[in-house]
Amino acid sequence: MSRDDTAGTPCTVIASDGATLQARVFESGSAVRSAVLVAGGLGIAQRFYAPFATWLAARGYCVMTFDLRGMGLSRAPGRGGALRGLDVDMLTWARQDFAAAVRALSDRSGAEPIALVGHSLGLHHAAMTDAATQARLRVAVSVAAGSGYWRDWAPPARRLAPLMLHLAGPLLTPLLGYFPGRKLGMVGDLPGPAARQWMQWCRHPEFAWGAQPDLVLDSLRSARFPIRAFSFTDDDAMTEECTRKLLAA
Repeated sequence: MSRDDTAGTPCTVIASDGATLQARVFESGSAVRSAVLVAGGLGIAQRFYAPFATWLAARGYCVMTFDLRGMGLSRAPGRGGALRGLDVDMLTWARQDFAAAVRALSDRSGAEPIALVGHSLGLHHAAMTDAATQARLRVAVSVAAGSGYWRDWAPPARRLAPLMLHLAGPLLTPLLGYFPGRKLGMVGDLPGPAARQWMQWCRHPEFAWGAQPDLVLDSLRSARFPIRAFSFTDDDAMTEECTRKLLAA
């Protein structure tokens, strides 16, 4: 199965602030077992998850993938210029875009609570969104998600972290108006505010809940859905320690 932008049925999701997001729905046509939202990792377009979504749909699930604003199909035409000046941070993605995707899939499923497969940042969105959105989640499956403090990362990513978090990121993001991660081979292109916030979190030993507790702790504490977490010994970044720190937050 290929990772492309034509798999699934295209649909649009409207965030509460009016932003339009591009999504895809995968269904087999048979009776639906339940609905599953796939929320992607940082800088990863939804097409990456198309084979997995297709596999789930073939087993009777109604699956939605989506692109955050500024990412993938939700990104305006153009390269870096499409992100330059885009006023989007991590919490915009969690409380506007992720919330809109959860709401859209839940409504499509008759307002039933849905399951979430959160890859990396996608799981963080569930922890940092609003309580009403969290109430629509019956379970979250965490895949390679964890605290982003760079000293806890696996060696391949930890070696690059000082360059990304202390040099290239802080210098290039204000200069260009966005983080050119694609050219640097680091994460991917990100809107300036999101990149700055993410770097701030990654430099703090307690990640987001230590760097900006006033912005994220209430959401973390309001989450009541069960989490089934998976980490991988050969992950280039997220270690088991990272995952344990996230679950303990």
